[in-house]
Amino acid sequence: MTTIIRPPAVAGTFYPADADLLRSEIDGLLDAAIQSEHAQRDTIPKAIIVPHAGLMFSGSLAALGFATVRALKDTVKRIVIVGPAHRMAFQGIALAKADGFATPLGTVKCDLAGLQSALSWPQVQILDDAHRQEHGLEIELPFIQRLFGKDSDIAIVPLLVSRCGARHVHELIEALWGGPETLIVISSDLSHFHDDATAQKMDRHTRDKIERFDAEGLDTNDACGALPIAGMLMSARKRGMRIKTLGMANSGDVTGDRSRVVGYGAWAVYTGTEKMRVQPEDGANTTETSTGFVGTTEHLLRDHGPEMIDLARRSIWHAIRHDGPMAVDRTAVSPALLNAGACFVTLKKSGQLRGCIGSVMAHQDLATDLCDNAFKAGFRDPRFPPLQESELTDDLELSISVLSPARDFPFSDEADLIAKLTPFEDGIILSEGNKRGLFLPQVWEQLPNPADFLAHLKRKAGLPLDHWSERMRAQRFVTRGISGKDIANTDFWQTEI
Repeated sequence: MTTIIRPPAVAGTFYPADADLLRSEIDGLLDAAIQSEHAQRDTIPKAIIVPHAGLMFSGSLAALGFATVRALKDTVKRIVIVGPAHRMAFQGIALAKADGFATPLGTVKCDLAGLQSALSWPQVQILDDAHRQEHGLEIELPFIQRLFGKDSDIAIVPLLVSRCGARHVHELIEALWGGPETLIVISSDLSHFHDDATAQKMDRHTRDKIERFDAEGLDTNDACGALPIAGMLMSARKRGMRIKTLGMANSGDVTGDRSRVVGYGAWAVYTGTEKMRVQPEDGANTTETSTGFVGTTEHLLRDHGPEMIDLARRSIWHAIRHDGPMAVDRTAVSPALLNAGACFVTLKKSGQLRGCIGSVMAHQDLATDLCDNAFKAGFRDPRFPPLQESELTDDLELSISVLSPARDFPFSDEADLIAKLTPFEDGIILSEGNKRGLFLPQVWEQLPNPADFLAHLKRKAGLPLDHWSERMRAQRFVTRGISGKDIANTDFWQTEI
């Protein structure tokens, strides 16, 4: 049986091609990192986030990350390496058809069981072309080889991420999480090609998002590996883990050219539930376990989802009887639903859209927004006739999506916008002048191709599918939701409440 080895692609450019020189350089970087205060901890990370530029630019920061896991030499058997695809775009996450990855220091074998496990997920494919010239995973291998030894029994699962949702990365990380035998390495640089002052400001904001586990707040303007980082943050947030920033720098620190720099950072992710304090630039205290919109909303849906569904259902029954939305009895509603919120209510009949209306911005309490939008989805959506009582059967599905605040989503041209879209995660508001169209993330189920998604969004905004102009603007949001089928599979509409 032929053994397939993926040869080094960036030896001689990102790192020395000469084995002795590479060995000496990596050892020097690791020795310096081990002497630093960040490496003097008794606790060993489960995961690290490290940069992937050339060794002269970001090698010292990568070494800081790897130095924190040096005690795992006799424990770790598998290293899952997740990074962004730089050389080509594709849908999902790519593996290479290879038994090992080579560097001038030798070959690191692949964990075939891990590869098979990854391939069982629909977002994963084998795509050798994506790996052939890719540097983002390869640059981490010499650190692994020198830190754990060429004769170690360690194997890798190399994963390249392109167009998919952060939740797809999160699912795969969870599937490969393992126990003490598994280390996770996330490979990413930070801001790209801004002046030094701008880059430092952007990278501080990115650091803040990472330390707050704000997976949904990250995008490719913050880090080329935004999706791998976000997927890891989702796992860390779910497990009550801790994050420590090990260091920050940019290419200007090496070259002296501050006009156009690339940012780098390194983080360690630890198990445990204790809250580590961080001190932001403005002096305000916060904690790393702050979860932002998604954590708050998932908690809201877990605790109050049935009540939210019930409010929407009762508002539709009220409209059947009284031709108007149900007024909220504020004394009978949970206080959490009296906070400002924005939602969409969607109705589907036999799997086909039957009405969808919602609020883009929070302009009233969530309970009232639910009742108003449930009424409008059933009786005021101009695409459909008003609901009839005879339609309130198990064939009619009601779902609620709670929206995050929309943020500006900058892009340089149409191709750049398409490249930045994250299928199954992004909700997008597209506008030009007084024309505007909105797609919820659920629309990706019907339009999984980013170019098709954008074309149909333009049509929804009242623009031709092939239209483009420099006046086009976009905003991004995310949602979390719940369906009536999560509450009751049958007899959902049978009794008026």
